[in-house]
Amino acid sequence: MRRLFVVATLLALSVVVVPSASAAALGPAVRIMPLGDSITWGVGSATTSSYRAPLSRILDAQSRYSARFVGSQASGSLPGPANEGHSGYTIDQLTAGIDGWAAFARPDVVLLHVGINDLNRGIDVAHAPQRLRTLVDRVFADRPGVALLFLGLIPTTPGLESATASFNSQVKAMQASEQQAGHRFRYVDPPALTSAEMADGLHPNDAGYQRMAQALYGPLDQAYTDGWIATHPPLGAGSEAGSGKVRWADFDGDGRADYLTVASTGAVSAYLNRGGDGRGGWSGLGQVASGTTTDPARARLADFDGDGRADYLTIASSGAVSAYLNRGGDGRGGWQNLGQVATGTTTDPSRVRFADFDGDGRTDYVTIASSGAVSVYLNRGGDGRGGWLNLGQVATGTTTDQTRVRFADFDGDGAADYAAIADSGAVTLYLNRGGDGRGGWWQYGQVATGLTTAADRVAFADFTGGGTADYTLTDPSTNAETVYSWQGGDGHGGWADLGKVAAGVPVG
Repeated sequence: MRRLFVVATLLALSVVVVPSASAAALGPAVRIMPLGDSITWGVGSATTSSYRAPLSRILDAQSRYSARFVGSQASGSLPGPANEGHSGYTIDQLTAGIDGWAAFARPDVVLLHVGINDLNRGIDVAHAPQRLRTLVDRVFADRPGVALLFLGLIPTTPGLESATASFNSQVKAMQASEQQAGHRFRYVDPPALTSAEMADGLHPNDAGYQRMAQALYGPLDQAYTDGWIATHPPLGAGSEAGSGKVRWADFDGDGRADYLTVASTGAVSAYLNRGGDGRGGWSGLGQVASGTTTDPARARLADFDGDGRADYLTIASSGAVSAYLNRGGDGRGGWQNLGQVATGTTTDPSRVRFADFDGDGRTDYVTIASSGAVSVYLNRGGDGRGGWLNLGQVATGTTTDQTRVRFADFDGDGAADYAAIADSGAVTLYLNRGGDGRGGWWQYGQVATGLTTAADRVAFADFTGGGTADYTLTDPSTNAETVYSWQGGDGHGGWADLGKVAAGVPVG
C-alpha cells in the first residue's frame, strides 16, 4: 500500500436511502466469480457495474442463499464490487490467469462470458470454441465441483452476427460432453440486445446489462436447485470489531453482528441482533461469559474454529493468546477451553488484531508494528492443533497510529480488508487481494468522509447480515449505536442511514 494523503475535511457520511437488509442476508453463503472481459468489468455501464449490479438485486430478493461476488478486481456501484473482469482480454489470456484467480477467490460458481474480443480481432476464430473448452476444463481442474455457467455472446453484436451465432452454437454443443465428464457446466442463451441496449459496437449499456442479469438468474437458480452449488455458513464472525465497552461479533452464527459488552471484570453480555430498534429489536441473553481477564483491552471476540460463532480470546501480559470456543455461552452450552493457542509476538495488546485475512472463516493473528506495517499468521488450528502459517509482512500500512486501522470485509469475499481512519474522520479502503507479494491490495479510495474525528467511536461490522461491513458509531456516554449500512461506499453506491439501532446499556 502506498502512503495516504488526507484531503477530506467534512464530517458526514454520504448516504442513500435503500432497504436496511436483503431478504437473502441470513441464508448460506455462495461465492460467485463473474469471469470475463470488459463486459464483466462493466464498460458501457454508467457506473461500470455490468450485469453484476442488477443480478445482485435479483439475488437479494430471494431468501435461499446469500450471493457473494468474488475476484481480484473491483468495479461498479454495488455492495459487493469484486469480480474477475479484465478489459480487453481474450480467451487465452483468461486461461493464462485462471489458476491464480481461482486459488485466491475459491468460487462455488463461475459466471463466464468471453470470446467477443477474439471474434472482433479475428484471433484464431475457427478454434475459439476449442480454446474456450480449454479454459472451461482449466476451471474444473482448479475447482472440482464448481458450477460454471457460460453466457453466450450477444448475438446482435453489429458486424459479428454470423460469427457469434457459430461460436454460440458450438459452445452450446459442449454442454452434453462436459456434463458427461462429470462437470457442472451449463450454457445460457444470451439476450438479443437492441441497438438501444448497446453503449457501442461491443458493450451493452445499463439496459442491456439488466437483460443479461435476467438471462443469468434463472440458470443460476436452477443450478442451486439441482444441488450443483456448494454453500457455506454465513461469513463474518472471523474478524473482531470494536475495542471499547461495546463490541460487535456474531455470537449466535446467524450472519449478523450482535451487540456485546465487555465489563471491567472481563464479563461479556450479549444482545442478539434481530434487526435493531424499530426493525425487529434485540434478544437479550444477559451475561454469557464471566471472563478470564480484568483488562477489557485483552479480551477479544472472533471466530477461532470457523463455525460461524465468535469465540472468546484473551491476550496475556506475556502476549500469549488463549481461546475459549463458543458453545452457546454460560447457561447455554458453555465454553470449550482450548488453553493457550499462540505464544504471541508482542506484549502490547493494542497492536494485536484478530481478523480473517484469508477468508476461510477462522480468525487469524494480525499485528501492526510501530512503523504501521501489518504482519499476519494464518490460523491452522493454533499451537498443538495445526499451528500457524507465518505470512510475514502483508502490508506496509498507511498510518503509524494503529488505533486508526480497521480490518473488516467490505466486498463480501470473506477476507478482511484494510481501512484507515484519517484525523479528519475520513475512511480510506484497500481491498485485500492476498497482501504484499501475494496479489497485493486494491486501492478502493475514500469510502466515507466520516462522522467523527474520534476514531475509537468507529467500528465496522456486518450489522445487516448482507455479508459486508457496515459503519457503526458508538455514543461513549450511553453506549448507543448508530449504523450506516454499506452499499459500496462513497462514489460506489454510498451508505444507507439506519439511524440509531440500539439505545445502549450501561456497562460496568
